[in-house]
Amino acid sequence: MSNRYGFADPDGVRASYFYSRNWDAFAREWQGPAEYVNGLWVAPRERIEDVQQERFRSVLEYGWSNPWYGQRWREHGIEPGDVRGLEDLSRLPTFNVDDLRESINASPPFGSHQGIGFGQGEPIKIQTSGGTTSKPRPTFFTPFEMEMQGVSMARALYLHGAAPGDRIQIPTTLSMANLGWAYYTAAFHWMGMVPITTGTGNVTSSKRQLEIAFDWGTNIWGSFPEYLTRLAQVAEEEGLHLPDLPTKFLSTYLGPDTEGKLREALEEAWGAPVYDNYGAHEIGHTSIECMERDGLHIFEDLVYFEVVDVDTGKPLPEGEKGKLVATSLYRRYPPIIRYDLNDVTRILPGECRCGSHTKRMDHFLGRSDDMVKIRGVNVFPMAALGAVRSRPDTTGEWVCIVNRIDRGQEIRDELSVQVEYRDGASLEDFKRDLESRLHDSFGIRVEVEPVPAGSLAEYTYAREGKARRLIDNRFS
Repeated sequence: MSNRYGFADPDGVRASYFYSRNWDAFAREWQGPAEYVNGLWVAPRERIEDVQQERFRSVLEYGWSNPWYGQRWREHGIEPGDVRGLEDLSRLPTFNVDDLRESINASPPFGSHQGIGFGQGEPIKIQTSGGTTSKPRPTFFTPFEMEMQGVSMARALYLHGAAPGDRIQIPTTLSMANLGWAYYTAAFHWMGMVPITTGTGNVTSSKRQLEIAFDWGTNIWGSFPEYLTRLAQVAEEEGLHLPDLPTKFLSTYLGPDTEGKLREALEEAWGAPVYDNYGAHEIGHTSIECMERDGLHIFEDLVYFEVVDVDTGKPLPEGEKGKLVATSLYRRYPPIIRYDLNDVTRILPGECRCGSHTKRMDHFLGRSDDMVKIRGVNVFPMAALGAVRSRPDTTGEWVCIVNRIDRGQEIRDELSVQVEYRDGASLEDFKRDLESRLHDSFGIRVEVEPVPAGSLAEYTYAREGKARRLIDNRFS
């Protein structure tokens, strides 16, 4: 019914963001940063596992109400009631990005797995994956999912020492990808911090980023390590001393920095501690280092992780390395239940010295779908990080390139690694030493191609989002 102004009934307006739910109840149930640190962060295992079971049963109901999941599960012989709790979770089939792409292709442009449509009582924001290895895939976020993303990031910032009034510079753009929005929502909605949303160097030049930081007193940074490294390089070129900034910490994603070379370089350049994090497009921010920096604590009330064998998909015990399968314990639109992330890691045994009883995962070690087999050896491009960062005459940037060489009767796959060098590097020693180090890292001999600083920008710090470390020319 229209009112006297000719507008539709206001019930539609009540489906707007702030009318969409009881936010006070939301905050009590899902524990913002201070409530979490004084609650589930220090709760006994029994309490954590009880919360996990309760939330899993809730998301399982959303799974059965979603036709995409219902069809997949029934095709695997699963009926409602067959899975009652997390102890039965492995009975459900996993899915991966290929299944999501198939859903999108079959029901373009968003797929049949989202579980909700436009105008169905919830506002919808569309975010996409970063598109590091393929076309970005869209995912729906209702206000609930958007705020949960902010809550989880706020917990991380709080645990790392952030406080109201802190100024966090976010040199990752508020774009179709998630990370910038997660930092922004955490700071502005949940922490009382000042988000300085400069975006990447494509939006605000690196020189201007630093000018803003020095003028406005930025004291926390949230971005990918490649761009934080780039900012350090520009600061050096401009004669700026980064430790003069009042930086409390850098929040970033170190990846397979198992030797600590990347962390060490960033901390030396910035004069501040670096904290590692882990998250993914569909499941949000899930794991963080505490101040002990001994593995990444999992927000177990928000996600349930399994580590499974790369080849068989069978769950592995704690301590064994495999690929990560995630079940979100909060996502409803779309549900995320047994999502094979293809990220390689392990669950660390034992508990952290910090006193939290939450489980910890190891550093992200690489992606199983980025793995390439060269002369019978499985090679993870991210394994180059330690070798490349071990030399001060590199910029720390590299890209692995696979080519198929056809020599008539012999067809051979070859791996080369382009590595950026700094001015003054002795290229002969540079090439020889890195080929030896990468032989140890990869288990095969590779050719190193030294390239001038900045040559790989389109694959590394100039990208929106994560760096691209593999170019496979065999099938192009």
